[in-house]
Amino acid sequence: MRRRAFLSGVSLSSLGAASARAQSVLGGSQPSLPTPPNQQAAKLDDTVGDGFSRIVIARWGDGVLPGAPPFNPFPLTGAQADTQFPYDGVIAGMITPPVAQDGIPRQVLLVATGDVPARMVFPDGVDNPAVAGREQGVTILNLQYLGGRWVTVDGGYQSRRIADGTLCRISGPVAAAIGTTVQGVLAPQAGCATPWGNALLAEGHTGPWLQRLAGVGYGYADPAQAPRFGWVVELDALHPLSIPVKRTALGRIARAGIAATQTSDGRPVVFFTQDDPAGFLFRFIAATNATDGTALDSGTLAVAQIQGSAINWVELGTDVPSLVGLVGAAAQAGGSAFDAPGGLALSPDGNALYLACRGNPARTQADALNPRTGDDNGHIIRFAIPGGDLTARSFAGRLVLVAGNPASAPATQYGPGSMAWLRQPRTLNLGPQGQLWIGTDQGGDTSQTADGLFVMQTGGAVPWMVSAAYLAPKGAAIGGAAFDAATHTIFGMVRHPGATPTASFNFPATRWPTLLPNMPPQSTVIGLVQQM
Repeated sequence: MRRRAFLSGVSLSSLGAASARAQSVLGGSQPSLPTPPNQQAAKLDDTVGDGFSRIVIARWGDGVLPGAPPFNPFPLTGAQADTQFPYDGVIAGMITPPVAQDGIPRQVLLVATGDVPARMVFPDGVDNPAVAGREQGVTILNLQYLGGRWVTVDGGYQSRRIADGTLCRISGPVAAAIGTTVQGVLAPQAGCATPWGNALLAEGHTGPWLQRLAGVGYGYADPAQAPRFGWVVELDALHPLSIPVKRTALGRIARAGIAATQTSDGRPVVFFTQDDPAGFLFRFIAATNATDGTALDSGTLAVAQIQGSAINWVELGTDVPSLVGLVGAAAQAGGSAFDAPGGLALSPDGNALYLACRGNPARTQADALNPRTGDDNGHIIRFAIPGGDLTARSFAGRLVLVAGNPASAPATQYGPGSMAWLRQPRTLNLGPQGQLWIGTDQGGDTSQTADGLFVMQTGGAVPWMVSAAYLAPKGAAIGGAAFDAATHTIFGMVRHPGATPTASFNFPATRWPTLLPNMPPQSTVIGLVQQM
């Protein structure tokens, strides 16, 4: 077991108290916000907010499996990709295992890696598809709390890498048409833990990976392979020999966000978004109880249709053509496009669903839930679930944040008292105390402002107030959050530091977190520890 180094935080006082006017979502009040772009400029190093300290949990190249070789990306090898923490990722859920006899607190963290850009991973940008395919996928990390800090356990019981060669089952209505087995989970962009103890992993745009891996093996050059990718994958993460299962009843589509819950009678409900600048929002309601191991193999799919400031759920067909061609089925049914819909978060009481939209510069006509045209700053919507009835036909919606720099972006909306502004919200997670944790992702272009983890209050004396808990270094984005309430720790994923649009492996925009001239920048799972 290797214990990761502890790094203390620094203040966010550099955000300053400069103010500007911004229209509030709460009826016209004018909160003060920091406005000069350089107040939140991305730096070579990260910035930790007041009241937090920062620890490093795992970095690109840290050992995950027994016998992992030392990190040496000059160049990266298949043996490293198979056994080490990957280059990039998004937190795809955290599951608490049963308490062991030693009483040590433990967590099992899942990280989904959907992209492995050759320009940032390989020296001189020379691609190695065989290594890249093994670098992408899903990483399962064992964490335990020792000596007052969270550490990773190299070779822990559940520790695992799931990649392009992993055997998977295919189940549900489409399995008979495309086959019941396949090798590989490709381009997982999001994930979530479920109330029934498993994890859901959402494959994204798999076509580019099939082309990239066509010469590697596993039959990826065969066009018949394509329909076996692009699904929701269910995984029992606590059992290392479990086989991932692709659930075709949820349809085939590139997903950007996913969230799972249950009805009052125990049926799984899964919400997910389409990864597209004009993407759809979907709901799946299982036909049977979650205790049935095949609950996600049958149910009702629906797409959201905007009606004023509400959404109506329009049911879709469950025949094979509709499931395989889910985008076309949703469009034909009258589904409404959202501006690059991404992360989702469900309130624990079942009364609200939050949706992050990154913005769509191509939009030409605004509506109540997509308030701006030609804009890429993004916004966040809260949907009220009537009486906590997840099967309700209609959810009322409201904007709770319209992102952008209040000094320059049109019609920004932040809650009264907000002390930070942000762009392009991508991931959403609700913390133990009800705050909404917002991770932003500008695709590496942090020239306007740093990406970071922001906290929005959802109730209390200052509802919808936004503050910054953490700002990432140049070129980095945030890939979600997870929480351990007992230790006051927020786990976050700092994605692809240094990967600005013009950067490369040889010339990154920063070499964070080591800042050493002979080390590349490393994507890192961090822990933000609240100082109590």
